[in-house]
Amino acid sequence: MYYFIVNPAATNGRGRIIWDKVLRYLKKTENAENFEAYITEKTGDARDYAHRLSDDQETKTITVIGGEGTFNEVVDGVNMDGDNISLAYIPTNADNDVARSFRRKYNLKAQLKRLFNDSDEVLLDYGVLNCSSMNRRFAVSSGIGLDAAIFLDLYDEKCACEKQKKKLDRIQRFNYVRTVMRELFRTKPTKGYVILDGKKHEFNNVLFISCHVHPYDGGYMVCPGASGNDGWLDVCIVSTKQKWRWYIILFSSIFGLHVTRTGVHLYRCKSAEIHMTEALPAHVDGESIGKQKDFTLNCIPQKLKLRI
Repeated sequence: MYYFIVNPAATNGRGRIIWDKVLRYLKKTENAENFEAYITEKTGDARDYAHRLSDDQETKTITVIGGEGTFNEVVDGVNMDGDNISLAYIPTNADNDVARSFRRKYNLKAQLKRLFNDSDEVLLDYGVLNCSSMNRRFAVSSGIGLDAAIFLDLYDEKCACEKQKKKLDRIQRFNYVRTVMRELFRTKPTKGYVILDGKKHEFNNVLFISCHVHPYDGGYMVCPGASGNDGWLDVCIVSTKQKWRWYIILFSSIFGLHVTRTGVHLYRCKSAEIHMTEALPAHVDGESIGKQKDFTLNCIPQKLKLRI
């Protein structure tokens, strides 16, 4: 039996288009009746479906069709107590952080052939965020400060655009750069400190702190050394009061060229505590979790099974 969790609304409705193609493919194979599909309607559905499917301890492969948010929900919801659950991922937009991490272009037909045959399976790390209000897993990255503010701003604009029935691709085309520039202008340096594997590091002008299992964050190669299966969190902290440096650091990070810039601090650890003097926007895998001030992050090594 094959199991699918599908977000039809992902990437401006591309989730539905891809799922229709998958259905047509299934009808041409011997697996036409050998699958179950769980269609999401709202935020949280993918998490609930993943928990329900993995709670009986049967060996299963769950294929996720959706964006990074859908994949994050499944990772957050699936029962990791045993090793009976494998995930497969068909992204609705191959230009996302999960797809980039594997450096492969997704061909739907080829991926379905691998899914229904013996495909490669890798064991990946995932991260866990703990704070006073929640406990969340993340597959790619979590952070606080400027990057989270950008994600939150883009989400608010997308919601407003949907209500006005404008074309969402206009947001993707024009608003991202505008949002980055606007948040750079708004952002003020903040004092804080981190404790990495028991060692304290203090900073006076924090722009953002980003903790990674995989290298990317919103398309930026923030932690180029992160591998996804080495058991480490890679941490990037940008702290400088000279605003002109912010622009150089941010745009050079698209290609991972920021690592030698003044104000950029890179670390590697198993666990991280983040403490800021004031609450700032925070995110897990690009999804806003509101404003946070104190939280911890841990790396869980090679516990996530992914078929690629």
